[in-house]
Amino acid sequence: MARPQGLPPMTKLLRIVALAGLAAPGLVSCSMIHKDIAWPEDMTGKNLIGVSSGWAFAEATVSLENGEGGLATPPNDVGKSTTDLDPVFGMGVKYFRYLTNNFLLGAIVEHRIFDPEPTSPLSAVVDLDDFGTTHLVLEARYQLDPIDEANRLRPFAGVQVGFVPEVKADGVARYGANPFSGPVTEEISLEGSEFFTLGFVAGASYLIQEGLTADFGAFYEYALNPTKDQLVLDPYPGVPGFEEPSTYDGELFESGIYLTFGLTWTF
Repeated sequence: MARPQGLPPMTKLLRIVALAGLAAPGLVSCSMIHKDIAWPEDMTGKNLIGVSSGWAFAEATVSLENGEGGLATPPNDVGKSTTDLDPVFGMGVKYFRYLTNNFLLGAIVEHRIFDPEPTSPLSAVVDLDDFGTTHLVLEARYQLDPIDEANRLRPFAGVQVGFVPEVKADGVARYGANPFSGPVTEEISLEGSEFFTLGFVAGASYLIQEGLTADFGAFYEYALNPTKDQLVLDPYPGVPGFEEPSTYDGELFESGIYLTFGLTWTF
């Protein structure tokens, strides 16, 4: 059966251009900033909706253990390696409500697409295609009163708890030569389980027009538990001891620093 193909490869330049396209509306709005406005004295009860994108410096630690079958090599069947998750694209939609003038509570839905660098938790080189993850995030935020003379800039800091329902990725595993064949490239498909994340965010909102802000920030996020799957290695038909598939239990921990920018509307 044919394996679904990953997203078409994007060069670094095209990725930056794509992100710049999302930033363009914000830049245009900033060029039309109204001069005679300021934050309301009390934002209690106000609602926020917004969109954002950004850039990531993320990585994943991959662990394989409990190898079983002819292709596993106990007791040397435990491996761990770290791979960079190069960002391809990301988009978030958020809703917040001011519980007081300074405290906000909200939810964010994000979709992130990564291109993992090849990694070798065991003897094989695992090279995954671009893959996407959906993040459901709850955030509690404290926003300072305006700190500039024009009453336009409000810094904020917050804590996030996230949930990722699943991780799906296709790719290949490349093995070296063995007694039964030359170098082998095997197509693989991973379906990782759900996991939770914890994040810490800081940034600022700048009032562009009445009811419209440009938001810039950064957050550090790490997985509270791993996403898990079982790696299955194909058997060698007709070779004694290798007729059945071999398996490893796999775990993956994600972490990273994310830079974000976007627009938010107040109503």
